[in-house]
Amino acid sequence: MKKLLTILLLVLLPCSLRAQIQLFRQPLPPATPEALQEYQIYNALGDELDHKIEDLRDAAYAIGATREQKLDLAAFLLKKIMLRVDRTYEENEDLMLETARLAPDNIIVETFWGDLLYFKGNYEKALEHFEYVHGREPDDMQIIGKIGLAAVQMMDYEKAIEYLGRAVNTFPDSFFILFYLGKSNYELHYFDEAISWWERARDATQDENQKAAIDEAINRAREQMASTDGSSSVEDRRFVVHFAGDSRDDLGDITFEVLNEVFYQVTRSLNFHPDVKINVIFYLTEDYYKVSRDWSAASAQGIKIMVPLKSGYKSEEYVKGLLAHEFTHTIIHLRTNNRCPLWLNEGIAQYQEFAAANGSPDEMRSDYNSIVENEFIDGGKVVKLNRVPALLNSSSRKDVLRGYIGSYLATRCLADYYGERAFDTILSSLGEGKSFEEAMIDATGRDMDHFQEHFEDWVRKL
Repeated sequence: MKKLLTILLLVLLPCSLRAQIQLFRQPLPPATPEALQEYQIYNALGDELDHKIEDLRDAAYAIGATREQKLDLAAFLLKKIMLRVDRTYEENEDLMLETARLAPDNIIVETFWGDLLYFKGNYEKALEHFEYVHGREPDDMQIIGKIGLAAVQMMDYEKAIEYLGRAVNTFPDSFFILFYLGKSNYELHYFDEAISWWERARDATQDENQKAAIDEAINRAREQMASTDGSSSVEDRRFVVHFAGDSRDDLGDITFEVLNEVFYQVTRSLNFHPDVKINVIFYLTEDYYKVSRDWSAASAQGIKIMVPLKSGYKSEEYVKGLLAHEFTHTIIHLRTNNRCPLWLNEGIAQYQEFAAANGSPDEMRSDYNSIVENEFIDGGKVVKLNRVPALLNSSSRKDVLRGYIGSYLATRCLADYYGERAFDTILSSLGEGKSFEEAMIDATGRDMDHFQEHFEDWVRKL
């Protein structure tokens, strides 16, 4: 699935530029004829634009300033933000707040604000602005589509289907909307509907790479249908659990008990409660490897956790650790909009896994001990965290173990020095659209280079 998602992202990036649902589509025009005429001149950052904005500020904040003078300034501030849109949200936030004060409840300003937050990856806050505009303009299909796309990013797939389903009536040939309707249905296990939307997406494009990616997605949906054919499912208020074949007989009645223990542990530790139900699928082993195409003991994809039951159902503790690991990935995905670096993502997942399976996050897997002692401590070969992606993708099992061990130990180092609250701070900052460097400084006061040194010193003292 990871390979499929990579292909689709590469396909969709250029497509998004042509999508009918567009960011920054409508600028705010100045209110006075003089400012409107000058507005067209300023198309680059620089002293001239800054001087013009200061002149407009003098007028907008003078005693007796008119509404039109305030709108003139608001229009130029939005233009400056647009010219600096590649900067961090924090660098533009003061300008955005000033614009909102000058033009309170203005639909164009609120839409632009939502677009800016969406562009920076803060989908939850973006959605608040889009929904405000939707309340004022309930028939605006651009806003309806943006609500749907934000819902996809937040993995609220039922909401995404509701809003994108309305938008597609206005934009019936939008590859972008059709693809995400397929994805949303796929994630909710409505495989027939997913295939139907993806077939329409394939018909809506002439790009051969897009067609190939859609064909792969359709094949994956058909494999999922085949592997879960005849399955049973049960749900509570947090999880929907699917049992393939006779796997429910093997698990007995422990499933929800274990899942609820895992839920409380992980959500309390990471200070985040999902507002969507998580799908957990127990596959027969041979079916799991057809679907996941991965050697792993289990995997998490969005709000879906897949477990090959008979490949390792050793004990309740084993299953608890396995589910805690994958549930943690799901929470991190939801919390950060999939923006967490691999080493921290895997590190926190292992931290939660060992806490669930062994009773303490400090009690690591037994096969880690010799590598930690011989290589990390005695040999001084501490993993560079920026190399973790390469290690985890290596064909060498020992390199993969090094990657996982380095991720786990670095996460323990974070917890030892800064407490588990550091996880919350980092994930929260990433969810707000901040860079990982900014998130680390928020949590530890150190950038990554300094944290790497700190981590290596910490390992030597184990």
